[in-house]
Amino acid sequence: MTITKKPRPPKALPEAEIAALIDKGGSVARKEEKNPDKPQLLQLRLDRDLLASIDAALHQRKVKIPRHTWILEALHEKLEREGGAST
Repeated sequence: MTITKKPRPPKALPEAEIAALIDKGGSVARKEEKNPDKPQLLQLRLDRDLLASIDAALHQRKVKIPRHTWILEALHEKLEREGGAST
C-alpha cells in the first residue's frame, strides 16, 4: 500500500481575474481546413421511395455504378441544365 499526501482543494482565483478573463472574450473555435481541395462531407436525407427509385434505375443499367456516383452525375447534369458551374 502506497502512502500519498492528502489532496488539497484547488486555489480559488480572485473574482477580478475571473471577470477579466470573461471580459477578454475570444473567438469561436474553428476547424482549420488542411486541404481545401478535399471534398466536403455532406449528409443527405432521402425518402425511402426516392431511394428505391434510384436503386431501380441503377439495377437496370448494363454497366453497374455505385449509388453515390449516380447521385453525383445527376447533380452535375442538373447544374449544367440550370446554367451553373459544374466541375
